[in-house]
Amino acid sequence: MENLVKEQPRVVHEFQKIISSNMLSHAYLIDNASSKIRHQMAIWLAQSQFCDNLENGMPDQTCQKCQTIILGDNPDVLEIKTEKQSIGVDDIKFFKKEANMAATQGKRRILIIDEAEKMTVQAANNLLKTIEEPEGNLMIILLADSSKQLLPTIQSRVQIFHLSNQSNEDEIASLVELGFKEEQALRALKVSDIKYLESTTGEKYQSLLSAITNWLKEVNQQKINCFVDVQTDLMPLVENKDQQHLVFNMLNQIFSDILSIRYNLEKSTLTPVDILEKRNIQKIINMSDDLFTAEQMWKSNVSFQAILEDLSLKFVD
Repeated sequence: MENLVKEQPRVVHEFQKIISSNMLSHAYLIDNASSKIRHQMAIWLAQSQFCDNLENGMPDQTCQKCQTIILGDNPDVLEIKTEKQSIGVDDIKFFKKEANMAATQGKRRILIIDEAEKMTVQAANNLLKTIEEPEGNLMIILLADSSKQLLPTIQSRVQIFHLSNQSNEDEIASLVELGFKEEQALRALKVSDIKYLESTTGEKYQSLLSAITNWLKEVNQQKINCFVDVQTDLMPLVENKDQQHLVFNMLNQIFSDILSIRYNLEKSTLTPVDILEKRNIQKIINMSDDLFTAEQMWKSNVSFQAILEDLSLKFVD
């Protein structure tokens, strides 16, 4: 938490002015950076509403009330976190009911929704009613990879703060401890969130990249055995949902890299060469669209292996 002011000075300073002026809104959306930094920002904002030693809009983060928020022990600060692939309407209804109860530790209740992009349309619409007509002194803080992942109606009714995406020294160090080389960690953090990268090691990450690259090379040659590669080469390297998420992130980055190579744009991140050189631009765009659809199916709990096998057939078509 001590690095937050150093790494996100602009947003922290803006919130300081808002807090000092007692002009806080009832709903915020914080995006960009990593999930850890977004969460730290939300906790800092919550602390500002309870801190015993608030000075110039800055919580001290060391008093008992600040510490209870860090530990998740403040009953007035509620967090929606889920290991599921979606946040459903029942989840939102439950926490809304809890959040609308009278505050016990201060004058405000705070509801933090992590990975808000996971909300189903029904869940988002249900939350929208509360954002439009807040009850009591409730503050809602939405955290997401990108504000664009949320419904336009949500975006238009909250105040949005974009965090800086600069590399985080703590996150790089964390990946180095997992066997990543520093340069590899820097590239990986451009591809995926730290929470998914921490599910693997530097060696396994490189093995997964090699397997994905080889799979796409088979696709480039329109070899039907790329269907088999999913089971024999890819699946043994993917042990959990965080690693499945990582695969989608890596595939999306590779498609972006290929377009960058074709159009001489910025330097590629994962692949230095065009591994789909036999496929024309329209086909690559179609493949990228198929990948987007596949990821949405995965978020709806369709089997990861079945999705990759289906992609194999579509890609070689």
